[in-house]
Parts: sequence; C-alpha cells; structure tokens
Amino acid sequence: MKILLSTGPSFGLYNPVVPLAWALRASGHDVLVAAPPGMASTVNGSGLPFVPSSGPLDMFDVMMHDRAGRLLQRPDTEEELLPHIGRGFGRLAAGTLDGMLRIIEEWRPDVVVGESHAYSAGTAARILGVPWVEHGLGAGYLPAIDAAGTEEFAPELRRYGLDGLPEPDLVLDTCPPGIRPEGTRPVQPMRYVPYDAAGTVPSWVFEERDRPRLLLTLGTRVPVGGGLPLFQELIRTLPELGVELVVAVADDVVEQLGPLPDAVRAAGWLPLSSVLASCDLAVHHCGAGTTLSAVLAGVPQLLIPRIAEQYDTARRLARYGAALELPAVQIDPAAVLDACRTLLADPSYAQAARRLRAEMAELPSPAEIVPLIEKLAANGA
Repeated sequence: MKILLSTGPSFGLYNPVVPLAWALRASGHDVLVAAPPGMASTVNGSGLPFVPSSGPLDMFDVMMHDRAGRLLQRPDTEEELLPHIGRGFGRLAAGTLDGMLRIIEEWRPDVVVGESHAYSAGTAARILGVPWVEHGLGAGYLPAIDAAGTEEFAPELRRYGLDGLPEPDLVLDTCPPGIRPEGTRPVQPMRYVPYDAAGTVPSWVFEERDRPRLLLTLGTRVPVGGGLPLFQELIRTLPELGVELVVAVADDVVEQLGPLPDAVRAAGWLPLSSVLASCDLAVHHCGAGTTLSAVLAGVPQLLIPRIAEQYDTARRLARYGAALELPAVQIDPAAVLDACRTLLADPSYAQAARRLRAEMAELPSPAEIVPLIEKLAANGA
C-alpha cells in the first residue's frame, strides 16, 4: 500500500502525524510526505522520504499576507483570530493544490493522509478518486476555522466543481474523550504519541529530587505577550515557589536570558515528551504538542494561550480540572506565580491530570489504526 502524507510548512503541523507514518511503514507500507520545500530537512530528519508540494511557501507569509501580498493586521480577539487562521490555511491550500494533484497523478497512492487543515490534500484526493484520511491536531476541532478557510479556498474549489471542502473518509482524533469538544462530527479516536526531534534525554530526568520540578516554555522563540522581558521575569520569580525550574526554549534564546538563578536545572532545547514525565507542573503557551505531551505525562498545566484554538483547548482542560488558564495579553508575573502555587498545593489538579492520562492510554495506538487505513485502501474512494 502507498500512503501519501500531506502537511504544511510548520513542524507543529507535521510532528503530530509522524507516529502514524512510522506505524504504516513498520507494517510494510510505502509512505511519502508532501509539503512545501522548506520542510525537506524536517521530514528527512524524521526518517521519511519527501517531495515538494509547491514552490517556496512560508507559514508566516500565508498567515499574515493576503493573496495580493498585502500585510494583514493580526486580530486581538479570539472571535477574529479563528477566521484569520482559517483564511491563512485557505491560502496555503491554494498554493499547494496543483502540486498535490500532480503528485497524486504521478505517484498514484492508495490513500492520502492530511492533517486537519491540509485542505489541498483532501481536495486533490477527492478530485482524483483516492480515499483520504484527516489526522487531527491537538485537543479538538474548531469548525469556525474551516468555514473561513473554505471561503478563502473557494476559487480553487469552484474550478473543480466543488461547493465546499470534501468530507474525509476517516477522521482520526487524538483528543481524550474527557476534553473533546461537544457537538463535533464522528471521529475515530487514536492515542496521542509524541514525536520530538532527535535528542539525548538528560540524566537528571531519572534522578531523585527533593523539591517539585516546574517546566516553563512559552514557545521556542518566546512569542507570547510580553516577550523576552516577561520570560526573564518569570525565570526570576518562579523559584520563589521552592521549585526546580526547567526552561525549554531554543538554545540561542538562552544566550539572551542573561544570568540564570541557581534554581534553574536546565535551559535550552529539550526532548519535551521525555522530560515532562519527571515534572510536577508545566507552564506553557498551550501549543498542541506541548499540551498533549503534558496530558500523556499526567502533569497539571498552567496554560497561557495566544492563538484562537488554544483558548478553546485551555478552557476545556481547565473545566476538566487538570489545568488553570491565563490570557496571553499583558500577563502579570504575580498572577502566574499565584496560579502555580495553587496547582502545586491543591492535589485535585494532579489527580485530574492522572485521570486524563488514563483516558489517553485507553485509546487505540497508531499501530492499531493501520488496519482501518488498509481497509479503506482496499475498498477505494
């Protein structure tokens, strides 16, 4: 069986689908990854073959520039951010549709797999009569994003006689049932399996410790409201909780942080999925991979969302009792400190996090999903 996997120009879109690709290859199937050319080294680094689905395409450019190349203003509110993101994915689809059609025609896959907003993957598969699978990202699906994406992608859809995005033949969802959005479409649950770029697990992960360990990350490049000054202030104040602090950022950002407190155990790039299990609390920006990796580790979370779908994820985790949330706009370090103190002192948050981890563990693994895709290929579109 030949599987074409499509993704966008972002490791945040690609990394979640790697475990399924590995499971398919381990079962003896051919897997080819199609993405804009800037993803070549990322895909090859995961051990998978790559083919470009377009000319040069940058994620920031498609999100922040319209089709005429005019710079867009990033909305401030959640209600405005959802369609803003959707239109960006629509422009990404417009730039990759011809490439996806060409690749499918030439390589002739039995099934196409695309992450949630890879609109060109499903459209090209449907045009050419190939079954396609939608691979969910993060902790839930927001239809409002796709509504705007469909509108932006409408000229290309109309060109092929389509009045909307084709429905997938199978939808895979890695969101645990306890925090799944209500009223969403039927899905095939699948256990989240984290994928990190290759790295060495530090020895302190396995060592005994005499105080709580807190992991802090606000994105690889520290983009959350307040930027580097806020991050520096949090690194300075969080040790007041009597914790050991692990700071996860790009290595070159560490150089900009200045002298670090003695309480900082490690700072720089870390294989999060391996490190989180040794932590008692994760403070982060609610990125899809970080959030689900913390769920898998059974760790309470302080979530500081900054993108529209992250706000929804943060609310659901907070309602479940496994997290607290703070808005990313004008974060108050004192509020972060108080929230962390609550999460560490109240055992109910850790208990809820462990329940959610148990829910995740009950879901079928990517390897158990492979027979469903094989059946889909056998039956055809």
